[in-house]
Amino acid sequence: MPQIKRLLKDATVEIAAAARICHRNRANHRITKGESCLVVKQPEGGKRNYCSECANEILDQAADDLESLRSSFA
Repeated sequence: MPQIKRLLKDATVEIAAAARICHRNRANHRITKGESCLVVKQPEGGKRNYCSECANEILDQAADDLESLRSSFA
């Protein structure tokens, strides 16, 4: 049987080894060393980091999007 397609393969959680900047709110959100952050690989290369506040908002939106897709098959 073929493997199931993963939609979220380019999103992971990392522990910051050094300070990082949150891509969604560069001016006000910082990711400190040792803090968990959402890391999303970009199709053109590179990665974008998101602090826990922004990550939760992004994941909430993803959950809503997935629920909308799922309801189309009900």
